[in-house]
Amino acid sequence: MLDGRLIGNRYEIVETIGKGGMAIVYKAKCQVLNRYVALKVLRPEFREDKEFVSRFQAEAQSAGSLSHPNIVSIYDVGQDGDLDYIVMEYVEGVTLKQYMEAKGIIPWREAVDYAAQICAGLEHAHRNGIIHKDIKPHNVIITREGTIKITDFGIAKVISSSTIKTGNATMGSVHYFSPEQARGGYTDNKTDIYSLGVVLYEMVTGELPFRGDTAIAIAMQHIEKDPVPPTQLNADVPEGLENVILRAMCKDQAYRYDSVTQTLVDLKKVYTGNTVDYSEILSGGADIEPLQENKIMKKEEKQSSKKSDLVAIISGIVAGFVIVAMLVFGFKFIGGLDQAEKLELPDFTGLTIEEAKQMVVNSQLSFEIEKEEVSANLKPGAIISHSPGEGKMVKENAVIKVVISKGEGEFPMPDLTNRKQEAAEEILDEKGLRYSVVTEVSETIPEGYVTRQTPEAGIYIDKATTITVYVSSGKEKTTVEVPNLLGLSEEEAKIALLESGLTYGDIIREESSKKKGTVISQSVRPGYELKEKSSIDIKVSSGGKESGATAAPSQAPTQAPATTPTPTKKPSGGVPIVAPNAGGVE
Repeated sequence: MLDGRLIGNRYEIVETIGKGGMAIVYKAKCQVLNRYVALKVLRPEFREDKEFVSRFQAEAQSAGSLSHPNIVSIYDVGQDGDLDYIVMEYVEGVTLKQYMEAKGIIPWREAVDYAAQICAGLEHAHRNGIIHKDIKPHNVIITREGTIKITDFGIAKVISSSTIKTGNATMGSVHYFSPEQARGGYTDNKTDIYSLGVVLYEMVTGELPFRGDTAIAIAMQHIEKDPVPPTQLNADVPEGLENVILRAMCKDQAYRYDSVTQTLVDLKKVYTGNTVDYSEILSGGADIEPLQENKIMKKEEKQSSKKSDLVAIISGIVAGFVIVAMLVFGFKFIGGLDQAEKLELPDFTGLTIEEAKQMVVNSQLSFEIEKEEVSANLKPGAIISHSPGEGKMVKENAVIKVVISKGEGEFPMPDLTNRKQEAAEEILDEKGLRYSVVTEVSETIPEGYVTRQTPEAGIYIDKATTITVYVSSGKEKTTVEVPNLLGLSEEEAKIALLESGLTYGDIIREESSKKKGTVISQSVRPGYELKEKSSIDIKVSSGGKESGATAAPSQAPTQAPATTPTPTKKPSGGVPIVAPNAGGVE
């Protein structure tokens, strides 16, 4: 226990906030900058291993170069006597794993939002030549504002068998391993994409795609077995989102997304109600079975002896655990070139210019329309071709010349805005057009009326055009009911507030005869209606009083909010969760 100790003549340990296989994480107060930080201290059993210590320090040195709102920042690395430590950004929140265990299935739109934020963080890391290799919900923190923070960059290069075992003990990262990691094969940015696909699968289905009694049994399934399609476990999952998940989880790296940027583009399409069709996003798809069946298998010539391959795979898995632990940072995922100077062009065909810009969001590329041509296959505004073409290396400020589709329009798109949904659908049905309906909040347009549409009115379309109609769901709900937090653990209370649409404010610790770590008071009484995102302060018992002593107040202050509406229902309690892990350990 290091509570109260001053580390590096600067960081005063406040409390333990997480324990992992290789390190213990403490909340500490920086005496120089007067702020809280998270201090990750290497466990004593690893201190004598100089190579392990150097890799522990390499985590900070490599990840310390990253600066992104969706990545936990690294501030410092050092030694104090026999202690090796890393100083990180202190993030108030709960891990995505804790949140999933408390909530079960996460609504698909919320899950897509979280996945998009993870993509944004990974995009920044990949552009800096850093692959995470241990993406899992345990390493993702949700802040009180709903922002995603990825932690433990580089941990996969340092991790030992203490978190991945071949027996019935803790199996750690293997549930989220890519097939190439399980085989001990070549890993790159697509490894993170596979793991992200597994995390997204778990969020929307409430289930892991593969389970087993041992790490090897699970790893073998990653290599050989197809996951159950998400829509079979949760009918609310859109087909387009299922396609995104299954493409991210393709066992063959060649058919996975080329980058997290491409993944992010498709996630945005799904979120806005647009279709994501496998045949549109996989080149050469005519010779491959549909993605929904996920049966992309290795070529027969690579399977000459199934029995001998099985032995080789198992050996590869065991070796892979060692290889993953020994890898070093510094891999540049595009030809080893300096990303500040050049980048490799992806295929922009079929995308609009705006969608193309999203694929290269961190570059200075610009697009110039060379001409427009009629196209029977591409929608108006889509890129037919571009120069330089796919795979070409260009400077970051290069100008890309594009040929744009005029479509094969037969008639102008009718104006559906401000019409009732039924009337809009009747117009589209009469013209024999395909369409999807997406609801969205509107402060100005009444519920049930069309707010906007794609394509916009007046653009020439044909019978093959798919229309997206956005319909108002009315004004956004502005108030939520305060849940009852009394008796919950601190982490349970945080999750209960996040689930209710609220945030948590100050966490005050006070001596009490109540069980240590449980909530003994909250700043607003249960049942009151507050504006969404309002913060609630809570008092948590620090123990210290005899059971016969007078306990701290078990209810909120007698003063109610300025406006005190009558509770509409009995507030519900929290859901038990696992031990807190908000400090960023596995």
